Amino acid sequence: MAARDATATKERILEAAFEEFANRGFAGSRVDDIAEKAQCNKALLYQYYGDKEALFRQVLECKMAGLQSIKEDPDSFAEAVGEFFDFYAANPWLPRMHMWEALDFGDRPVPNEAARAQKFEQHVARIEDAQRAKAVDPALDARQTLVSLIGLIQIWFAAPQTARMICGGNPYSKEALKQRRTHVVEAARRILETR
Repeated sequence: MAARDATATKERILEAAFEEFANRGFAGSRVDDIAEKAQCNKALLYQYYGDKEALFRQVLECKMAGLQSIKEDPDSFAEAVGEFFDFYAANPWLPRMHMWEALDFGDRPVPNEAARAQKFEQHVARIEDAQRAKAVDPALDARQTLVSLIGLIQIWFAAPQTARMICGGNPYSKEALKQRRTHVVEAARRILETR
């Protein structure tokens, strides 16, 4: 019973922390508020997760874990971009957390920076492999291409007010998400196609 209670408490802490970090950023979030929302005492939070930065790191790891299941087939990078879009559509607060992270950490290393940079290197390597196989335009800079594709996917969720002002309506409606996904996949296809 105690193990089940500990697991449930840890999950409540992670969810409360995610909500706080997404709404207030790292710097604006308070451990007291997270503990209160998680219905646990602050000492227990520290026991399970250490300090606030370790908790932030754990929240990001948990929320980004679903990205690992997306397969990047060099012959269908554009479809993988669509799958990444679907992931963010199911987790629209994640790009907001990335924006808070940029504001809060500035030029300092962000939590898990080395591991995350390594993941980006793997994406760059896949693009370069596809370029050698002539599945992706070899004239493109692979790193700049990755940044462009990430921006294409995330901007809809990072700045939904901009999407609303330009496209009208609720950017999170089923129809708006469907239209955006279609556009993102086609734009990625055109960016990546060989010339």
